[in-house]
Amino acid sequence: MVEAIEDKKGKDTVVLNIGKVNPIADYMIITSGDVPTHTRAIADEIMKTLKEEGLTHSHVEGYTEGRWIAIDYGDIMVHIFLPELRDYYQLEWLWQDAPKLELKTAEG
Repeated sequence: MVEAIEDKKGKDTVVLNIGKVNPIADYMIITSGDVPTHTRAIADEIMKTLKEEGLTHSHVEGYTEGRWIAIDYGDIMVHIFLPELRDYYQLEWLWQDAPKLELKTAEG
């Protein structure tokens, strides 16, 4: 999922191990896109990549507007925000007790 996000230039991607603090899912991935077209492109890439791996999401919310897209893969929740909504809702702060996974990016 993170590679799909990176392929579409998602910004400030964070992966939280929320299963350590809440049983709703094991992981939450949070990223940002610049404009609704960008957030939808990120969502499309995630869904396409995972479908190729044989995984389908159970629900997508917010795709049409593209301001905050939530994709539910059961054990993994993906949130793709416009920067102003990410700042407003502050999911990283809400889940601050969840351990943050160290991401290995293509740059390093």
